[in-house]
Amino acid sequence: MANTRKLTRAAAALLICLSVMLSLFAVPADAASAIVWDGKSELKAGHTYYVLDTIKIKQAVTVPVGTKISVREGATLKITKTASFTVYGELSAAIGGTIMNYGALNIKKGGKLNIYGLMQSSVSATISISGNMTIYNRGAVEVSSGVKIFKGSEIYVKGLLSFYKSSDVKLSSVIRTIENSTLELRGIMSVSLSGVIDVSGHLTVGTASNVRCSGSLSLSETATYTRFKTITLTKSGRFNDNRPVYEFENMTVDILLDEPDVFRKGIDVSWAQGDSVDWAKVAASGVDFAIIRAARGYISEEKPMAEDVCFRRNIAEAQKYGIDVGVYFYSYASTVAEARAEAEFFVKTIKDYQIQYPVILDMEEQYQGDIGKKKLTNMIDAFFEVLMENGYFPMFYSYKSWIEQYLDMSTLDKYAVWLAQVGDEVTYDGGYYIWQYSFTGRVNGIEGGIDLDYSYKDWPAIFRKYHLNNMG
Repeated sequence: MANTRKLTRAAAALLICLSVMLSLFAVPADAASAIVWDGKSELKAGHTYYVLDTIKIKQAVTVPVGTKISVREGATLKITKTASFTVYGELSAAIGGTIMNYGALNIKKGGKLNIYGLMQSSVSATISISGNMTIYNRGAVEVSSGVKIFKGSEIYVKGLLSFYKSSDVKLSSVIRTIENSTLELRGIMSVSLSGVIDVSGHLTVGTASNVRCSGSLSLSETATYTRFKTITLTKSGRFNDNRPVYEFENMTVDILLDEPDVFRKGIDVSWAQGDSVDWAKVAASGVDFAIIRAARGYISEEKPMAEDVCFRRNIAEAQKYGIDVGVYFYSYASTVAEARAEAEFFVKTIKDYQIQYPVILDMEEQYQGDIGKKKLTNMIDAFFEVLMENGYFPMFYSYKSWIEQYLDMSTLDKYAVWLAQVGDEVTYDGGYYIWQYSFTGRVNGIEGGIDLDYSYKDWPAIFRKYHLNNMG
């Protein structure tokens, strides 16, 4: 009897274990009524279909009212160039599921498109939406195609919605985003009189974008905004910015966006060029501006924070011969307190000069990159707060790879960037206002190689306009 009881208890435990294991691998509750779809069979009204593998749609498909298609984890639904996919019911990409559109995707009135996973729409594709689309927290929609969003529909973004450079969007309805979501406008978008973009998350307007708004664009109190290009408002267009007023708003990229582009050639110099620079010859060679190292941070007890040994001569001589100057500080800081101390030393170094170009933080040490994005952000903010408190326009300098790997530019995008990327073109996707394109240039009046730069704004005029950098 004792052995029987032991066997009974063991069997019960085994059943419980099996039950738990089965529950871990259970399919959704509606699986009993779901049908695995092969992409070819006719879809019947009122049924639920699962896509469990990669299937290609090569013909016209209609999802009837009351019918649901769910692309499950690890599966892909591909709409080919020759196909159209018309939804009166519901189409979903589950977490881990993918919808790829190369043809025509049509969400009709009453239809739903729900993205928990990933949806991509290529350049060759089209999307038309008369129903509703919801992008959930972990969902992402990446669009390179033409899109028409008709009046009466709604796009609700909890995750990521990106309209890439090649996209062409006509919006006559509502795109609404919640806090912690992201909406990226990098291509063409026309917002009609009835169109609404209502942002409570993060909005990016890309460098290649062309956004024209005859409707309404609103930023809530929680919204954040990266604007590398101006949104054109027509006579009927409305822009409502409900974000808290930024204390130093006249010292960020916001003041640059509506300023005309200009092209200037420049160099940057430091102690490395020595005290033999012939600034008269430099000016005669066609150099418009020079960015001069003013100081560096603390290295060791033997090498405390110090002014650049050639700073005073360089700035005096450059300005004497009509060359506009910017200044930079080479940072060795590893804490917020050290970053603030560096900025205070920087301000003391440059306070007696008019600075026609930005006042720049140069950060590029490897150990700084290893500090972590959050702490680095706090350090850069602290450094720039000191500059702005003293009326200087801040700019950040580093290499493309360093910026992309170590910084969260969605947080730091209010600051202008001086980008270092050697070559004939820039592949950095963010905004920049000065480009350092060579480390080995040649300029009359300077022995050896020299860094070469291009600048794209009329900095002296801007700083005079806003009374920055001691420019009156």
